[in-house]
Amino acid sequence: CFSEYDSHESNDCSDQGRCVDGKCVCFPGFSGPDCSVPDCPDDCSSRGRCVNGQCVCDLGFTGPDCSSSTCPDNCNNRGRCVNGRCVCDAGFTGSACKTQSCPDSCTNRGRCVNGKCVCDSGFTGPDCSKTSCPGKCNGRGRCVNGQCVCDPGFSGPDCSVETCPENCNNRGQCVNGKCVCKSGFTGPDCSSRSCPGDCSNHGRCVDGQCVCDSGFTGPDCSSKTCPNNCSNKGRCVRGRCVCRRGFSGPDCSECQSGFTGENCDTGE
Repeated sequence: CFSEYDSHESNDCSDQGRCVDGKCVCFPGFSGPDCSVPDCPDDCSSRGRCVNGQCVCDLGFTGPDCSSSTCPDNCNNRGRCVNGRCVCDAGFTGSACKTQSCPDSCTNRGRCVNGKCVCDSGFTGPDCSKTSCPGKCNGRGRCVNGQCVCDPGFSGPDCSVETCPENCNNRGQCVNGKCVCKSGFTGPDCSSRSCPGDCSNHGRCVDGQCVCDSGFTGPDCSSKTCPNNCSNKGRCVRGRCVCRRGFSGPDCSECQSGFTGENCDTGE
């Protein structure tokens, strides 16, 4: 610039300062020998360089004066940047909010994969907070606090075992949901006493004893009866009377030809 004794009116300080003793004293906001360079706010906070009055911030900083810290990947538009750290939106986590989070961090009972919990063995639910039951109770019961409450007819830790009615009354063995009764017992629950030979299909079983149909006898109703019990004058063999000497007829009630008398022992 020119001295104050110079005849030039212009002081050559770019109109942004005044010339004092041949040097420019710049107005606020300008600098340089001729006051032509605009200043940057707060000298870019020592976190960047000033170019034509604007801060070009160093990596990791932003703002008109480079005073604000940046966040990695701008938090991936899934959160907001606070003091250089991402405060992630609900459902996201990580330094740059790029990882999908899981509810309650899977309650430390599983791992988070793409925003969903993969629960450890023995746990279930969206956040792995529930205790699971073995085999999901096989669809034959409900899971309560990690234990199966089986539907009627099923038992076992996982409700996989078919039960038998009344547990076969301790008179048989349960096999695939059906009672295999011990000898002497029968019925769906082995509660009834059985009869020998099932009464040979010639009678009915009552309290473990055969009540034989007409024409049959014996503990198992396997023997045929004879008419009138052969009148006590013979023996019954396979349903037919074998009469004593002197007697004849289907029931031994008649005398043989040539005999007479009460005992058929008098010859004619």
